[in-house]
Amino acid sequence: MADAPDPERTLRPSAGAALSAWTDLVAANREQIERLRETVPGADFYRPRAQQFRPGRVEASDLDWVLEHARPEDTWLDIGAGGGRIAVPVAERVTAVHAVEPSEAMREVMGGASEAAGLENLRVHDERWPLANDAEVPVADVSVASHVLYDQDDLGAFIGAMEAHTRRTCIVVIGDRAPSGAFDPIWSELYGEPPCLLPGRREFLAVLGALDRPFEVRTLPRAAREPVDATDAEGWTRWLYWLEAGSERDQRAQELVAKHFGLEDGRFALPSRISYVSVVSWPPPDETPTEG
Repeated sequence: MADAPDPERTLRPSAGAALSAWTDLVAANREQIERLRETVPGADFYRPRAQQFRPGRVEASDLDWVLEHARPEDTWLDIGAGGGRIAVPVAERVTAVHAVEPSEAMREVMGGASEAAGLENLRVHDERWPLANDAEVPVADVSVASHVLYDQDDLGAFIGAMEAHTRRTCIVVIGDRAPSGAFDPIWSELYGEPPCLLPGRREFLAVLGALDRPFEVRTLPRAAREPVDATDAEGWTRWLYWLEAGSERDQRAQELVAKHFGLEDGRFALPSRISYVSVVSWPPPDETPTEG
């Protein structure tokens, strides 16, 4: 008879064990993609799709929950701010927002949105998180990281730096799975092995629990995606499966997409890449910074 699982390890993992398990999932996903992909991302991975991250492009109730934390006198920190989906509307409600974003294409989109909104209190930093030692980003009242944790191989360093830069509330917006996760069964049929998925909401909450953070979670389902035309379906398929246009595997993938998701009118009902999204918030530990 097999030994019963040890609940102290499975249901009460140590912080180290939980963080290590997160790192293992990220590493497995990275190894699989490096081994199987046909394309290599450019210097700015998000440039081809940066416009899809501009503020207001996608209506999302999670933004309303984030904005509930905003006070007029606040300074906010948006980590991995993308095209400004959160930074711009927050800047319209608070004293200052510091947006950390390493993608030039994303910064361009955010800058355009900030200018269109007439903002003068949104400062954009060309930095990665955790910050370099010489980065000039002040401590904030509230920090937020939206859909940026999935591929962080050192989650402990990310969270630690986030808490060190926050006085009142840390916020993470995260889906049940990474938006970059490819659809199954197509991945398995295409590559002959199941996808190694990045960690998501469930794994993040396990880490916060292991760190003994007093977090609050609010969750809502994502609306089903509208059907897309053949051109959009081809583009998404190549991006999600790392395929070279016109390759033998690309042609096979398009056949599989038509088989699983094709509609009679010629459009494609692709699955939602995220089924539900959660807004997770918690106060930083008692050793709260005061400068900034």
